[in-house]
Amino acid sequence: MFDFVDPETGARGFQTMLSMRDGTRLNTFVFRPADGERFPVILQRTPYGIAKQDGSANHDVSQGWLPSTAEPLRGSILRGWKKITSRGYAAVYQDTRGRFGSEGEDRVYADDASDGWDTLAWISEQDWTNGRVGMSGSSAGATTTYAAASTKHPSLRAFWAQVGGSSIYDDVVCEGQSIEMERLWLWVAKNIPGLSASHREAARTRAGLSDAEMDDAAARAMARYNRLDAARIENPPFTSSEEWMRLPLSDYPDFAVWQPFLNEIITHPAPDEFRAAHNFRASIEIPGFHVTSWYDIFLTSVIAAFTEIQMRVGNQRLWIGPNDHYFIYEEQFWPRDPYFDWFGHWLKNEGSPLLNEPPVYFSPRAWTDDPQEYAADDWKYTDGWPLSEAVKKRLYLGVNGTISNDVSDDGARTYTYNPRKPVATYGGRNMAIDPGPKDQRLAESHPDYGLVYRCDPLNTAMTIAGPVSVDLHVSSNCLDTDFVAKLIEEKEDGEAALLMDGVTRAMLRNGTDRVQHLKSGEIVKLTIFLGHIYHTLEVGSCLRVDVTSSNFPRRARNTNSGNLILAKDGDKDIRVAQNTVHHGSGLPNVVNFWVLPA
Repeated sequence: MFDFVDPETGARGFQTMLSMRDGTRLNTFVFRPADGERFPVILQRTPYGIAKQDGSANHDVSQGWLPSTAEPLRGSILRGWKKITSRGYAAVYQDTRGRFGSEGEDRVYADDASDGWDTLAWISEQDWTNGRVGMSGSSAGATTTYAAASTKHPSLRAFWAQVGGSSIYDDVVCEGQSIEMERLWLWVAKNIPGLSASHREAARTRAGLSDAEMDDAAARAMARYNRLDAARIENPPFTSSEEWMRLPLSDYPDFAVWQPFLNEIITHPAPDEFRAAHNFRASIEIPGFHVTSWYDIFLTSVIAAFTEIQMRVGNQRLWIGPNDHYFIYEEQFWPRDPYFDWFGHWLKNEGSPLLNEPPVYFSPRAWTDDPQEYAADDWKYTDGWPLSEAVKKRLYLGVNGTISNDVSDDGARTYTYNPRKPVATYGGRNMAIDPGPKDQRLAESHPDYGLVYRCDPLNTAMTIAGPVSVDLHVSSNCLDTDFVAKLIEEKEDGEAALLMDGVTRAMLRNGTDRVQHLKSGEIVKLTIFLGHIYHTLEVGSCLRVDVTSSNFPRRARNTNSGNLILAKDGDKDIRVAQNTVHHGSGLPNVVNFWVLPA
């Protein structure tokens, strides 16, 4: 039965093509400990390959993925089968549908709930399992974990999900009802080589191309990826790149040929059944360990999963570290590695200190400029998020560009937003372009940047600890536009460090499928959610809120056309907007946040 016995550990492995309910077969590796017959199981499903990522050994279980000794915590698959089997678990790896050694078409998480259920059902029927299964994964592997957990299969007892999306469209792809572009474009292109033979054939047939033409499209897609990636070093970055600035977004050359589902991803601008089907956290009812970082693209999605499931059923844990999406793979990110403590408790009835600790553990430093020397020795415990001792604070944006405790005088401030000349992205919760608290002075040099509001220099340090939002009263001469808000620490030397940013698409400002076009002369209220943070502003710094209408390519440009599906808009649909923020006693513009008592 076994295709492989590891000479070092004695672990036994075999490969199988596991049939899903529609007959599609998914490439699956099973590794069992050297001794014993029935085991708890840790399942990991990934689109990034369960063997060599060059595709040369897709079905060879002896080449099953393992982390490098230099980076033992890196990978979508966590800890690796050797460590898992040495702890007395069976390890199951699976290529997701349409990826590497699996059949079917890759539809980017659309099938991961049902495929997850079918895989769990198969595991539960095997004579080598004791009926207790856990799931884990990082990034895309975390999203597939949330997806499977949402199905409530009775064998799945606990999960571990780090830096992944629990409601991938509402939180990430369509955050604020605006398309999150940088990750989509670079991620889709970079992952074309991992598409399986069956996916390739389905895409080739749909496009009506020959094999040679598909190869040419793949080569062009990689060349486009390289040009997109290189645009970060231009001055200004991104906005002079033909690849980034191309319209329409739909049917993007070569990318959409190889990954036709890209068109589906970007054409659900408002909440609908498609997006709701990807809200995996809504139905999860088992213990979960959630991990993210303050500048992770998935920060809000991970925190939302923890908060909602903890409120509903309890037994959740949330750890938040510093820096970006990828820092989580470094050993120094972690105060300790609780992976096997977590699964040991829920799958093997072992004692664990985790169950006696407060559920939230976080770094009070949102960013470190020296990650190699970082030491996770200052993390803090708390019973929930935001912190119970934090106090909600409201400050008003003034017509004269101030931030204060007082409601503004009457008046208005107007700026121009031309989609042909967007403001470039500098930092933030990015995944594929440079993240972090980048200096916004370069962005601010744009001739039509937008509006800046700042408070007086702080006399005492101020710690922001929790979610942040901005309420605005606005109007525009266009049927639709975006409003982007940035929270910034402006330091004494002039550096404008970006703490966080958010966006709201005006015609979908209520967060529903109800379209409310802007009308000439009409003032409307909208709220921009910026995310979560723990950060201490220094004495002498100013808290700053910037309001603009583009942050490109973190967000795709709103053409201001008023068309619901912006992904289909071309250059002819572009309108130049005059966007206005209105001030006065009846029109309060407010930044809402949580602070620790001084």
